[in-house]
Amino acid sequence: MTNNKIYLNNLNKEVTEALLNAHFSLCGEISEIILPIDKKSKSPKGYAFISFAEPSATKSALDQDGKLFLEKIITVQLATEKRPKK
Repeated sequence: MTNNKIYLNNLNKEVTEALLNAHFSLCGEISEIILPIDKKSKSPKGYAFISFAEPSATKSALDQDGKLFLEKIITVQLATEKRPKK
């Protein structure tokens, strides 16, 4: 099974799903965006997950690692499975 999901970190607190979609859809078709929101501040937590329809889009998105997005240098890596809590 291929992993078509990326993890983004160090996102600007002004980021929205629409901005992520506009930027990363240039890499390929997006099937899902998860942008966690802080319950107290109502602003994004600074990270997100994006799933792509095709592996080639995922590879293209990984090239954004270390690049400037919304005035911040972002981290882009393949998402891994959540570790179970002990």
